[in-house]
Amino acid sequence: MNIQQAIQAAVDGVDLSQEDAADAMRSIMSGDATPAQFGAYVTALRMKGETPHEIAGMASVMREVSLHIDTETDLVDTCGTGGSGLNWFNISTASAFVVAGAGVPVAKHGNRAMSGSSGSADVLETLGVNIMLGPDGVKNCISEAGIGFMFAQAFHPAMKFAGPLRPQIGIRTIFNFLGPLTNPAGATRQVIGVSDATFAHKIAQALEILGTRYAFVVHAESGGDEVDIEGQTLIYQVNSDGVKRRRTRPADFGLPQGKRDHLVTDSVEDSAEIIRGIFAGEGGGHNAPVSPETSRRNVVVLNSATALMAAGKATAFQEASAIAQDSIDSGAAQASLSALVKVSQEQN
Repeated sequence: MNIQQAIQAAVDGVDLSQEDAADAMRSIMSGDATPAQFGAYVTALRMKGETPHEIAGMASVMREVSLHIDTETDLVDTCGTGGSGLNWFNISTASAFVVAGAGVPVAKHGNRAMSGSSGSADVLETLGVNIMLGPDGVKNCISEAGIGFMFAQAFHPAMKFAGPLRPQIGIRTIFNFLGPLTNPAGATRQVIGVSDATFAHKIAQALEILGTRYAFVVHAESGGDEVDIEGQTLIYQVNSDGVKRRRTRPADFGLPQGKRDHLVTDSVEDSAEIIRGIFAGEGGGHNAPVSPETSRRNVVVLNSATALMAAGKATAFQEASAIAQDSIDSGAAQASLSALVKVSQEQN
């Protein structure tokens, strides 16, 4: 199916097969689709309602044409779609170091901020990480530091055709949700935060179609793309048993309820300082009262614990929470950050 046929089908309200969605995506990624065709296609999909098979088909092509990191290591990724508008600090990025500190190899995939004040690439750069590495450099980081970062703009060169057009459309499209599904290192154990509740289930179903080993797709009741520190989180668990839905609260992890307001930041520098503070022990201590420091630490523990579950490091949330807290308290999370800074800078 060519791009014009795909547009017509979507306008008529006909769902595309995974193969047809992949064909349309190849036209976009190769530059064969014109800007007008790109805009018409993604807008028609949005109005029709994107399906899991369409998402999977388009994500599979993004995977095909990206740069790749070949490794036999079982890797974990913590990544969110963004778009919540809540301006929280970089929780999933901090969680990646906690997970790595617990001995789980991490292949973190991310980009600069599309909304909010700080994307994962922005805060890692501020923390001293060299984010401009290619496949060999990132592979060395994973091998030597236990964690590597893949800058989406560097690993998805075919996005040069669609990337400049997306802001011109001015609405949420399927491209807002493809990034977390296209890890260049092939990570099959993931936590994916989704800011759109209706899309969370579709992402989970797409992951199942794509053959992920174990993933959690999370959506906070506040609209955040993280496990929530104050209220409920909708979680879709994806593994060989299919897709299962549940809701969690901080108490399920053995943690007290915090305040979302404590997570807000207005700059990448502030986000970096919050992460440094967490790894330095701020907010720790048994039965510490609710404060900005405890809310920040505990939300990182929540999200790290979820990733540790996906990694198979624990079989229950409270067990995973204890492992995450030990990674912080022992200094292992900070050591992972320091190691990535050192090894990434040595790659030039």
